Amino acid sequence: MNPAQYIKMNELWDLERLKQHAQHNNVYVIQSPKFPDVVMLHYMDAVQYDNLWTTFNRMCRGLILDLKNQRVLAWPFNKFFNLDQMPETKYDKLEALGGFLTSEKLDGSMIIMFNDPNTNKLTLTTKGSLDSEHGQYANALSFSPQFLLNAGRYTLRGTLIFELISKRFQIVVDYKKKGYKEGLYLIGYRDHISGQLASFDEVDKIAGMLGVPTFKRYPFTSLDSLLTTAKDLPVLEEGFVLRFEDDLMVKVKGSAYLAAHRFISHLSDRNILAAVADGTASNLATLAPEEYVQDVLDKIAHFQKRVAELEKTCYTLYSESPKDVVRRDFAFWVNQNVPSHFKGFMFQLLDGKAVDRKHLFKVLEEIDQIDGRTRI
Repeated sequence: MNPAQYIKMNELWDLERLKQHAQHNNVYVIQSPKFPDVVMLHYMDAVQYDNLWTTFNRMCRGLILDLKNQRVLAWPFNKFFNLDQMPETKYDKLEALGGFLTSEKLDGSMIIMFNDPNTNKLTLTTKGSLDSEHGQYANALSFSPQFLLNAGRYTLRGTLIFELISKRFQIVVDYKKKGYKEGLYLIGYRDHISGQLASFDEVDKIAGMLGVPTFKRYPFTSLDSLLTTAKDLPVLEEGFVLRFEDDLMVKVKGSAYLAAHRFISHLSDRNILAAVADGTASNLATLAPEEYVQDVLDKIAHFQKRVAELEKTCYTLYSESPKDVVRRDFAFWVNQNVPSHFKGFMFQLLDGKAVDRKHLFKVLEEIDQIDGRTRI
């Protein structure tokens, strides 16, 4: 059953009915003022954590609907799973299915193309938001007339699915080190009428018509040989996507990638700064995969340098302050001449104390707007 059939059968073109049904199936109904009468459906995190999958929420992986005209605007990949994660992806089940096709699994951000019914313009977005930074970045890319012409034709009856490769949004794999160009890579196309995904050969053909790259393909003849290869993949290879009959897709990730992902997922700028602050930063470089050791060391050195600069600023400001005045007059001078982030340090120095470095790290976090994003 395709989304249009499901929505019609359950009378979900009404927004309130859709919201109720979505809530029952643990699905977000995502809206944006930029796109009146357009909604995106995406399953909640609880679905993954508690294994609450249904026919409906499996389809809701960036499903985009035009409620006013009762049309499916984009139907990207349904949720697909890792080897052995679900009954249908168990090793024995897959072995019994026989042959499969294999592509590389790109470690970027999935980008969905749809035609905005309000403006009749081709629009790119991610699967969890209609206003994401990734989508804004993708829409700002420069596209050739060839791309726009053919993308418009394909979007009339289906969904073009891309992977955005960009250093700005790097997860684990540094594609610059692999020689991959930044931009959009075509990873799939779904025909809305048949519901079928384009074959790998068809994806190659469409990518050529758009003038964009696509994924690499691998000639594995058995599941065992693929799994053996996956164990030894370098960290700069995420893994593979297997395609069986009836569009069953299965993920197999490399051991080195999984280890790096676990490490890097805890390696936000804020966490690195915290490690520098508590004196455990050297451990990060020791634990980092070889390919990322220098990146971690560079980030640690950057934060150490910035803290030293801020500490110097504290002492410079204090050297300019009046010392032979009562505390009230000193406070008046501080309020008039010292930036807010540094005022507290002036009184520490006045009282003969050293600059509180722990507090200085918090100031650095605020001044440099250090957040939870990983940027190595």
